[in-house]
Amino acid sequence: MILLNTTFYIHPSLTEEFSTWVKEQYLPSALGSGLYDASLSRIMADVGEDVTGYAMHLYCDSLEEAERWHDGTGAAVRETFLSRYGQKALFFSTYMEVLPL
Repeated sequence: MILLNTTFYIHPSLTEEFSTWVKEQYLPSALGSGLYDASLSRIMADVGEDVTGYAMHLYCDSLEEAERWHDGTGAAVRETFLSRYGQKALFFSTYMEVLPL
């Protein structure tokens, strides 16, 4: 199983708009493409003044599926949010293999 972790850093003034965007655009796009079992977490570490961090976890069965969505439709969906807010929002993504315990 693959975990696609995308970390978003946003200005606190965008919290409500970010939440709406995640629920109405980002998640439906991801879940409609074969990714599943999503979760969103607020990062508790201090990442800087006037910055709030969020981690979005999406799961899928293969790295290829994760990359296909992330680099295709996911990129377009993220761009709609990022282009609207410029330097008030940024992100980075990490692909991880989930290991059994």
